[in-house]
Amino acid sequence: MIVINNLTKIYTGTSPEVLALDNVSLTINPGEIFGIIGLSGAGKSTLIRCINMLEKPTKGSIIVDGQDITKLEKKDLRKTRQKIGMIFQHFNLLSSRTVYDNIMFPLEIAKIPPKQAQAKVNQLLELVGLTEKAKVYPSQLSGGQKQRVGIARSLANEPKILLSDEATSALDPDTTKSILKLLKNINDELNITILLITHDMNVIKQVCDKV
Repeated sequence: MIVINNLTKIYTGTSPEVLALDNVSLTINPGEIFGIIGLSGAGKSTLIRCINMLEKPTKGSIIVDGQDITKLEKKDLRKTRQKIGMIFQHFNLLSSRTVYDNIMFPLEIAKIPPKQAQAKVNQLLELVGLTEKAKVYPSQLSGGQKQRVGIARSLANEPKILLSDEATSALDPDTTKSILKLLKNINDELNITILLITHDMNVIKQVCDKV
């Protein structure tokens, strides 16, 4: 599903330059929960941001579902990105939108027909256990509930790959367990490949197939 070959990322414009990724190669098979663990500053987030091309690699290739995304034109890259979901550490929810409308947002961008989009949002609310919170705003939610909204939103365009960048690091241990259980269920039910970035070995032990 993801094959990374000799990936290097150098941040220029600083003195000295920062070598964030140094010749990284790895393979993530379809349907795996693949963990990447390391200390702060090790380059984990840079790696995950290269996989959806939020960061452009200095050199190397990233093959996603048989396609080298480092060579795609902007239009094709936008289309490919819709099949790569992203879960953020700090949720990145829109405070002026309800839970329902936050999940609806990527479907609006993708111009999904309204009835189809509404059915999808309701399905996702049920999947993450937030049906009763549909009309609530993010400020009225707990951290775990906010992350569930983030997960539902990341699934809106039916991605083949889910990237999780420290998704549980801001949560308490019990909430972390519930979010990891949800990710495992998503992996089992939807057969989505998950790349999970963390600095916590317990997270790796609970859900990952490889690390």
